[in-house]
Amino acid sequence: MRDSQKTRKQLIKELQETRQQLAVLASSEVERRRAEDALQQSEEKFYKAFRSSPDMMVIVSLENGYYLEVNEAFTHITGYGREELIGHTDDEFNLWLDPADKEKMTRLLDEKGKVSNEEFSFRVKSGEVRTWLCSAEKIYIGRDICMLAVATDITERKRMEEALQESQKFNSSLLEKAPNPVLVINPDTSVRYANPAFVAVNGWTPEEITGMKAPYPWWPEEELEKLSAGFKEAMAKGQGRREVIARKKNGERYWIDINWSSVTHNGKLQYLLINSVDITERKRAEEALKESEEKFSKAFRASPNSIAVNTLQDGVFIEVNDSFSRLTGYTREEVIGRRSSEFNMWVDAGERDRVMKKLKEKGRISNEEYRFRMKGGEVHRMLFSAELINIDGRTCLISTTTDITGHLQTEEALRESEEKFSKVFYSSPFASAITRLEDGLFIDVNEVSARYSGYTREEVIGRSTVELGIWPNPEDRDRMLRTLKQHGRVRNEELQLRAKSGELHTVLFSAEPIDIGGEKCILATQLDITEYKKAMEKAGEVEELKKLDRLRTELLANISHELRTPLAGIKGFATMLLDYERRLKPAEKREYLESIDRNTDRLVNLIEQLMVMSRLEAGALSINRNPTAIDRMCREAIEEGRVRSPRHRFVLDLPAKLPRVKIDSQRIRQVIDNIIDNAIKYSGADTEITLAVQTTGEELLFAVTDHGAGIPPEDLPTIFEPAFSYRNKLKTGGPGSGLGLSICKGLVEAHGGRIWLESEKGKGTRCSFTLPLTLP
Repeated sequence: MRDSQKTRKQLIKELQETRQQLAVLASSEVERRRAEDALQQSEEKFYKAFRSSPDMMVIVSLENGYYLEVNEAFTHITGYGREELIGHTDDEFNLWLDPADKEKMTRLLDEKGKVSNEEFSFRVKSGEVRTWLCSAEKIYIGRDICMLAVATDITERKRMEEALQESQKFNSSLLEKAPNPVLVINPDTSVRYANPAFVAVNGWTPEEITGMKAPYPWWPEEELEKLSAGFKEAMAKGQGRREVIARKKNGERYWIDINWSSVTHNGKLQYLLINSVDITERKRAEEALKESEEKFSKAFRASPNSIAVNTLQDGVFIEVNDSFSRLTGYTREEVIGRRSSEFNMWVDAGERDRVMKKLKEKGRISNEEYRFRMKGGEVHRMLFSAELINIDGRTCLISTTTDITGHLQTEEALRESEEKFSKVFYSSPFASAITRLEDGLFIDVNEVSARYSGYTREEVIGRSTVELGIWPNPEDRDRMLRTLKQHGRVRNEELQLRAKSGELHTVLFSAEPIDIGGEKCILATQLDITEYKKAMEKAGEVEELKKLDRLRTELLANISHELRTPLAGIKGFATMLLDYERRLKPAEKREYLESIDRNTDRLVNLIEQLMVMSRLEAGALSINRNPTAIDRMCREAIEEGRVRSPRHRFVLDLPAKLPRVKIDSQRIRQVIDNIIDNAIKYSGADTEITLAVQTTGEELLFAVTDHGAGIPPEDLPTIFEPAFSYRNKLKTGGPGSGLGLSICKGLVEAHGGRIWLESEKGKGTRCSFTLPLTLP
């Protein structure tokens, strides 16, 4: 438009200059001719500019409306040739779409002498309607008044503007209806527009949002760096994207996927369009998946079972856990990326093929028993489970194997142990019976029990103790069951049982719980002391004699119980050696002989204790005193204690220097060993046992402290009596004879010392004794 106006002004100016030149030269002929030449040149310039102008230009006579001249741009756009137009009016071609527009242009030209940038619609030769931006001025050509009109076709521009308006209306509608929050941001970061979804999600009203500048309250400070990077990316590349945390007006935080798009016009930024999608659930799902994968990974790594992941198609190892390496002997580096067939693990290749077929058909296998070959060549029996899973688009199988080789061996050992127990049970020289804990029903009895009770084995099995009337005093049975429940065993309880004949027998009753076929039962043994009791009752009329009788009866019962246990073992294993000598393997024979040897050593030890006790009572025990290094003796005692019970923690607490004392080192060492053995028996594994020694005045003080079950206060006064055995114990060692502390007391007092016990139930026991530093 500016180019067309400039051309028109130049034409007018040139015409005016021409007139001035003609006026100046009118006085003379020479000047006239020059004016004519100048006019001719000016007219040539005007004509050239007129013809070549890119805008449509026409010269129309205002007197009759004829076209006097048109340029090429006009003929090109209208479709009419120059020859068709010159000498004709526009009415003949029906160019004006609306006659009122022609009247408007004529009126403006008459009133103002010109028309500037008016939009009018015209119909071209093809019938198409076009919009022109028109300007016009009056000019004189010769003596005729004419109109010079210049027009620019703005049809396409108008269409684009209309399309833009429609697009803006459409986009505005889309933004209003968009389900996701959308912001329109001006170049100065002020908010131009926020759609209803943004308002609904975040809680700020449109009035609060419009005009806000960055940093916006819905963007937490910790996210500003990400958002700034997104802005810069959108400015540089036209778009940007980030996953950030947003904040609602109520303070609630949530994840969004935010997209920036820059909108420009003529290379200049108009606004930023910001679209966001709530991805909180996706993020939670990703986090949950991550946690699930971490849990799976931890469970995979920490599982005690061997786990491997292989591709289904070719069996390539993808992952194995540590248990797999420990079991098979193959390291993770050795197997990853290699086929399972390379390691020849399946003892029977046909089994592997059947497993693969079943997996493809059913998708899983559970606890099927197969044989596998380890790296060292040994074959293990395992329970095999597998399931198909998808990893990165590949079908894989995750397999779990549980080594049951040891379990099967244990079952075999259990079977053999039960066979041994059966032989010992039946060949025992003591009356033994097995009853069901729930109702006292007899499961089995040995021959000695049948002989004492008068009932045959067939008469008692399947019947209860109550049904047979074996307990003359039902409260004895109830007391026995309470003791068994509280202390885990019954030991040497004196009570009466009724035989088939109705005769009452006094017995020392012992019982322990056992499990038979998953059922809780009681293994009971009885020692018949009826005749002994009768004899002692006849002989005991003096109170002291009765007391001695009671003590000796308890001692006899206790020692009898302790003696019959190794005797039963010797008898049982000797019987097996005699009956199955040809069927037993050398290792089994050696095991039975070693058991006989151990039980024999135990009998010897019990006899030795009885001899020591009898000598102490008779005052005939000799004490051989020699100078002794106490620290060395205590270190040896602790070291041997560690060997006897590796499960306990032993502590030796000695001062920097101890004097040498004249004692019978063998007897005092026996005292220390007995006390440490008691601490081992009555304290749990992983607890601490301390031996401390210190000098106190004229005495040497020894103390052994444990953290075991402790002893009730009512039992402390009789703890050093012969045959005392504390029943409420947490025992980790073997049974005792009941003479240990009594012997310790006698040996310490024989040295001129004293011994005592301090205990708190549930916390532990300290046994202390003193020895004089000088001879008494």
